[in-house]
Amino acid sequence: MRMHIYTYIYIPTGVCIRMVRASLAVDAEIAEALSKLAEEKHMTLYSLTNQILKTSLELIRENLEIQDLKNLLTAYLILRDLDAVVLPSDFMDTVIAELYARDRELILKKFKQLGRDVAKYLKVHTESFEELLQLARTIGRFFPLKKLEARYIAGKQYELVLVGAGSRVESTQCVYEAMKGILEEYGVKILEDEVAKGLIKAKVSTEK
Repeated sequence: MRMHIYTYIYIPTGVCIRMVRASLAVDAEIAEALSKLAEEKHMTLYSLTNQILKTSLELIRENLEIQDLKNLLTAYLILRDLDAVVLPSDFMDTVIAELYARDRELILKKFKQLGRDVAKYLKVHTESFEELLQLARTIGRFFPLKKLEARYIAGKQYELVLVGAGSRVESTQCVYEAMKGILEEYGVKILEDEVAKGLIKAKVSTEK
């Protein structure tokens, strides 16, 4: 189906001249969905289409790919459902370090429970560990991690690598505890691990 986008030129006499600016070919289903959405939003098809295209172009100019827009929405919905609060990483590192110094065991326990709680929510959307990895790859770039990688080794074993997980070793250790909580909820066993400031490496197995 072909949609026509028009531009209107007004001249001082008050006469409105309509000129065809572009012609867009879209699937019939998309055209129908646009029409229904425009009706629901009490907008004209012209106004809705222009708003969608304008917003998409602005995001793409910021080096976001089309698929990233869907991924960004997924990240937003997860953060919204978890009632997440966004705070500067330096601030969080400082707070965690102070709490860590006062009661290391307590804060590690809290972070592991946090991981379990997050996993219970994630399992509504991703039932298997493989689906969890795909979700992590999808939304990972929208979180303060320099690298998030899951490499298949053999059998049911994977190597997980997180780089940029905190700028202090205390923060990295807490992130690792949360990660362990998530993995345990998915029935994943940690075979080997390595934790250093900002770096987490773990060899895991999904074998029951």
